[in-house]
Amino acid sequence: MAFALPALAQAPQSPQPQAAEQQPAPEPVNPATGWATETTPGTGLRQPDAGIQQAVPGEAQPPLVLSSEQISLIGRINGYLNNLSSLEGRFVQTDHRNERKRGRFYVQRPGRLRFDYSAPSKLRIVSDGEYLAIEDHDLKTVDKFPLDATPILLFLGEDIDLLRDSVILQMNQDESAVAIVLVDKSGNAGGRLQLFFKRPQLELYEWVVTDAQGLDTRIQLADLVAGDRKGDDFFQSSSIELDNLDNN
Repeated sequence: MAFALPALAQAPQSPQPQAAEQQPAPEPVNPATGWATETTPGTGLRQPDAGIQQAVPGEAQPPLVLSSEQISLIGRINGYLNNLSSLEGRFVQTDHRNERKRGRFYVQRPGRLRFDYSAPSKLRIVSDGEYLAIEDHDLKTVDKFPLDATPILLFLGEDIDLLRDSVILQMNQDESAVAIVLVDKSGNAGGRLQLFFKRPQLELYEWVVTDAQGLDTRIQLADLVAGDRKGDDFFQSSSIELDNLDNN
């Protein structure tokens, strides 16, 4: 099954206005969707939606038979990701209902990540290298998931090797971009992950996580710069105090 490469320079479009008619109130979106697809029993951590722990549609898809050219390109991608020690910039998150949230992000390998969502959202997502925390400052809750049970560990780990640690399902490329669809080979992280890189200089600019219900969450990155190294406390889950929430 082929998939299209998103246009690199295309800005996210605002949703079109709907006709003025009575619509049922939308179901709330689980903030963990697109970030955490499983949790480890016995941790005492709050469970995500039950459907997230089911098998991913299409997960039985056979692995792609890679050409020597594709293997070489994945090796270059591994090298790029392993050299990416720190990165920061802006992001746009689009969920399966085409609702968008924006903010700033920070990545510090191995394992550390922080997404600060812009107002009016009161979400923050932060990983300390062991757990991924979903902070909802509206509900004043923090849900934690083992990082090794999340698909994003595949590009946050200390020693990234996509050929060793994942099953490549699809790989498309053109003159401007490369896109890879993969699943975690260990089976610890449910869901399917798509990674998108700009060419000719490889640069991660987007990823999409598909959860067990087949719902996509897209993260588009912009204004990327090499970030300054930050202390461990920057990537620690905070206590829920609205006065300390710094949205950008």
